[in-house]
Amino acid sequence: MNRREFLAGGAALGAAAACAQTCEDKTSGCPSMPHFVPPEKPAELNICLQLWVIPVGGDYNAKLDWLENNGFSAVEIPSGDWLFKETDKFMEAMKGRKLKISAACGGSDFSFADKARRDAEVARLMPMLDVLGKIGSAGLIVCPARRHPELPFEELRESFVGDTAKRLAQHAAECGTNIILEPLCRGETPFLKLVADAASMARDIGAGAKPMGDFWHMSKEETSFCGAFMSAGANLGHVHIASLRSRKIPGVDGDADNYVDGFRGLKAIGYRGAISFECGYPNKGKDANGKDVHLSEQERVDLVIKARDLIREQWAKA
Repeated sequence: MNRREFLAGGAALGAAAACAQTCEDKTSGCPSMPHFVPPEKPAELNICLQLWVIPVGGDYNAKLDWLENNGFSAVEIPSGDWLFKETDKFMEAMKGRKLKISAACGGSDFSFADKARRDAEVARLMPMLDVLGKIGSAGLIVCPARRHPELPFEELRESFVGDTAKRLAQHAAECGTNIILEPLCRGETPFLKLVADAASMARDIGAGAKPMGDFWHMSKEETSFCGAFMSAGANLGHVHIASLRSRKIPGVDGDADNYVDGFRGLKAIGYRGAISFECGYPNKGKDANGKDVHLSEQERVDLVIKARDLIREQWAKA
């Protein structure tokens, strides 16, 4: 038994005990224990691919046709310049489809000591929220800080929650969308690494802010996938998934790619958003010149279909 299994098992036993105590409290009238409230609607599995992960070539129509014909529910889009250059063409290809537009993924950093630079980052992202609101996207994924923040932790949190993120979230809410706070791994950021931290910050920021969870990052930082998602509760805004050893297509790391515990958490909170592939494709080794040998289109298709089936199977087990 590894550390994750030990801690997850302990968490499960603790949850069971808490549930039992909660039931006892309901009959005794004791108000000291929190009561788990089941979601109003059951969770829904919406498997999603980032636009650049779709395994087939061609224009937007070809890619979106493939998604619909193979049982995917949503597509995740880029942010940045793509939103201003490609949205019209993309939305033309989306006409008449049942596919949902999930989050937009891109870079952000609010950790500059110079307030003018933080303000510039807010100004850069504001027009993206305008576009995302118009097209019905779930929101813009943001990260408060990257590897080496210029601000100390307390000042950075205060600035992000009370100023930069709050301004963005308020604008997002006005546009009918959200900013989505993504926890990363140690080494990527010293600031936001747990889903519970993102949930706490989102609550402090207010309307227009949601937390998200990423199985790859969570595998490095969380002791329980289930507990992490439950800490976000009904406000969870987005989920990323990848293989848990190599961050490739789910399933390529064999038995390591077990998401059942996380899916239990998603079911418990009634999550109905996207579970989106954020990952790369494995290579087939090196050629005689030492260059990577990439998968063929059919091999990429086969991997993604297997991943889709794995997720459906594990969702059913959760």
